[in-house]
This record gives sequence, structure tokens and C-alpha cells, in this order.
Amino acid sequence: MIDCHCHLLPNIDDGAHDIEMTTQMARAAAASGTRAIICTPHHLNGVYENPARSIRAALSTAREQLAANGIPICLYSGSELHLVPELPDRLFDGTALTYNDRGAAALIELPKATIPLGAEAILEQLVYRNITPVLAHPERNAVLAAHPERIGEWIALGCKVQLTAQSCSGAFGRRLRLVCRRWLELGWVHLIASDAHRPSGRSPATLAAGRNAVAAWLDEDAATLLTETNPQHLLSGEPLLDLPPRQTARGETAGSVWSRVLRLRR
Repeated sequence: MIDCHCHLLPNIDDGAHDIEMTTQMARAAAASGTRAIICTPHHLNGVYENPARSIRAALSTAREQLAANGIPICLYSGSELHLVPELPDRLFDGTALTYNDRGAAALIELPKATIPLGAEAILEQLVYRNITPVLAHPERNAVLAAHPERIGEWIALGCKVQLTAQSCSGAFGRRLRLVCRRWLELGWVHLIASDAHRPSGRSPATLAAGRNAVAAWLDEDAATLLTETNPQHLLSGEPLLDLPPRQTARGETAGSVWSRVLRLRR
């Protein structure tokens, strides 16, 4: 597996406190079947400022540490970027990082309880400039969970969706698990990631349980697409692939939901 959202880098945000914690997280990831991690520290969220140069320096330190300890995990650069008005300019001038510095896709974070004013305009700017917005854990946003037509509209615009593995596995509660299942069955999900911050609890090892949930709901091909194929596409700068829609657990067809979304867009 490739983990495309992980706070592994040491002493740079609310993830790993130091290089020893980075080492412990990497060991947990490797033991659970992860072979590569895209490191995505917070940036532009009002608390942490991690421009590209800072992330590259921390990434170099982490790579050296993993090599010295014989941990078979490849590390790549990225950011978790808050959805703020200055975000497009920071991406276009290169001071904010896209996935693996490819300039093709960027991980975008929303607040937990609200959708900021002007969110659609910012996302549209990115799509217009050929940067695909990958929405980090939108199932954990209260507005999107309650009004899934909004996420459907953003996917129609060109955004992609990354769910947290623990939301899928049920570790974050039954409600989020049901939201994840519905969106997966509708074909609205493109990636599963750990969003790990610690060696245990919110650990990189949780990615395996999220993958297993997807395989149980859909099939092994879907689980592979979300945890291997599409993350590899992020690394190479290729477009992400879509899941084929299924009938949902609530008896809806993907077509009926998309019809509602398209009516709203008109």
C-alpha cells in the first residue's frame, strides 16, 4: 500500500514530535503492509506554516533516519493545505507543495464544522490551472456529511476525494462509517489514507483496516485502486481513476444521486 496522507515528519506540525516518533510510525507502517508514504504536514491553517523548503529539509532528515534503521519505507513530499484565499497563489509560485512536487494534484483540508465562504471559487481556480484538488477526509466535515450533494457537485467540478481509513473501519464511529460506505458505493471516493499522527491510535497501521473495509463492501479491485493504484498516480502525476458506481446500501442507484447533483448544478 501507499499512504497518501500522513503526518510522519518530525517536529513540523501536530504529527511526529521528534525523529524517534517518526521512526516508530514508519515501523508501524511497514509492519502493516505500507511500502511508501507521502508526507503531508499542515500548511496555511493559521497554526502551522510549512513552505516547500521546510518540508524538503524535514523529509531529508526522515529519509536518512529510516535508512539508518533499515526500515523499508519510501518517503515522498506533500502538504495538507488549508482552503484559504491565498492557496492558489502559493501553489502557483511553488512555495506550497503538490503531491510529490509534480504540480498535478494537491491535498486540500476543510474545517471540520463549516465550508468556508468562497470555497468553490478557490477550488475552481485550482482546476482551471490544472491542479486537481484532493479533498482530505471530507466525510469528517459536518456540512458535507449531512448534505452529500455538495461533495457530488465538487466531484463534478473536478475534485477528488480521500477518506480516512479509520472512518471506513468504524474506529471513528458508526455514522462516519455509513457515510464512507455510501460514498464508496456511489463511486465518489478515489483514495484511502491513514492521516496518521502517532505510532499507535491514529497510526499508519490503520490503513490496512480501512483497506479491508473497502474490500468487504466492494471488492479487492476497489481496495487496490484506492490504496495502491491511485496513490501511485499521485506520485507520477497521472490522473486519478474512478471507482465504478454500485447500488448503495440504501437502495439508491448512483445514477439517481448524480441526477440530483446535476439538477442542483443547473
